[in-house]
Amino acid sequence: MNPQPYQKWSSYAFGLAGICLAVLALSKLFGFATPALSGVLMAGIVISGTAAWLIQARHTCPHCGEPYGYGIRIVNAHLCRKCGGDVRD
Repeated sequence: MNPQPYQKWSSYAFGLAGICLAVLALSKLFGFATPALSGVLMAGIVISGTAAWLIQARHTCPHCGEPYGYGIRIVNAHLCRKCGGDVRD
């Protein structure tokens, strides 16, 4: 598997979540947020964040082929759980 498409689509999903979050914040700040607009933007954040998480979880380690997995990792998130190699390579 080529990691480039995963990285590209994951970046798109995170970018969409960031744009939705920025528009939501600006709409609240300037007072033109309606419940419908807020709901659509929050749904966009949830959907794109979930898509990015699922895309990233399918990425495999270039050293041993172990999938990154669906668990949430904060510390050493870039290291493979099986071999300890850098998943970003």
